[in-house]
Order: sequence, then structure tokens, then C-alpha cells
Amino acid sequence: MTYCMSDLHGERDRFQQMLERIAFSEEDHLYIIGDVIDRGKEGVELLEQIMEAPNMTLLLGNHEQMCLSTLGPRNELGAREVWRQNGGMGTYRTLLYRRSPRERSRLLRFLSGLPDALDLTVGERKFHLVHGFPGEDRHTRIWGRVEPDSRSPYEDTLCIVGHTPTVFLTGRMGEDLSIWHGEGILNIDCGCGNLQSPHRRLACLRLDDLAEFYVGGTGEPN
Repeated sequence: MTYCMSDLHGERDRFQQMLERIAFSEEDHLYIIGDVIDRGKEGVELLEQIMEAPNMTLLLGNHEQMCLSTLGPRNELGAREVWRQNGGMGTYRTLLYRRSPRERSRLLRFLSGLPDALDLTVGERKFHLVHGFPGEDRHTRIWGRVEPDSRSPYEDTLCIVGHTPTVFLTGRMGEDLSIWHGEGILNIDCGCGNLQSPHRRLACLRLDDLAEFYVGGTGEPN
């Protein structure tokens, strides 16, 4: 089976619960469309777990890009402050003070090689996976946001995105978040990493049949 998740944001416990819920095995494959790190406590550990898994593929999210912009070879001006404002200081401190230079360099090389979009076919259905929004330029693919009236720009292709918590598309502030269904676009960011919200959930989409799985929310202990 082929699965897709997004925006884990350091919540490794929920990730592990989800792998158990879907009975993830060596014969399955998982695509994670960005934002594994920041906000939650175990983003670096999640990165290391994904790096070592032969049947997991990570796409670049804006939080991985902020990490690269701050700690990568370019060390872009002002990047650390932007990252700090977006919940990156836990990741920053872990990489700087709890990992050796060799381990840190290995993680950064891994991030620098990630794709920012991916096309695949599962069964007879075509998918376009991207963190932010399907677009012609890298900034849009990483930072762009789906809107309530967005539609897939690719004919006969279902776009799977994250980045924008689905509550901003549905307006249902007092409900557990769930996958948002647009016109040829599904948004699977259900608020992981928003540690103050009891309604945040980790979502997982099985691409073979579009079955949805959830961990967290008010129906489960946080």
C-alpha cells in the first residue's frame, strides 16, 4: 500500500501511533510532503528515522528550507530570525548542541537533496505531491497556500498538499481537523504541531483507495 502524510512537526509519538494504525510494513511505502521538524520536540529524531527507512520518501517543506537557509552552506542573512519566528529554535539547538558536526552535516546533506514536488501513479490514479501549492517556481511549491476555491492545475491529476491547516479552509474552529477536499486537490495538514489546540490531528491518506486515517483530536488523549 502507498500512504501520504504531511506536517508532522516533531510529534513523533503521533507518527508512531499512525504507523501502528495503518499497520505499516516493509512492503508499503510512505510519502511525507514536508515539515517534519520544528514546534514539537522530536523533529530531528523523526528526520533520522525517515532517513534510515528505505520505504519512506520525504519532500521538502518550508520548515526544512528554513533549516537549510540557516545552517546550510549559504547561511542566508536573516534566515535564523525567520526560522525562530516559525518555531525552529528547538530544532536549531538540537542540531547545534546535541548532534556532532558530522551528524549535522549528514542531516543537512539529506535535506538539500530532497525534491520539492513529486508525480506518481498508484493504480490508475495520478498524483502530484507538493508541500505548499502546485506551481512553476520553487517558492510557490514550498510556501504557496491552497485557497477554498483552488483547483488542480493538472488535468486528471489529484494534487496532495499540506502547509495550510485545514481549519483555515473550512472555518470549523471548534471541531477536530480533517482532510480538506477541493476540486482536484486534497489538503492533509490537520494541525500537528499546533500544540495548544486539542483539535489538532495527524492525518494519513492511503493513495490506493483514498482511505483516511487520523491520530489525535478530542476523541483521543493528547
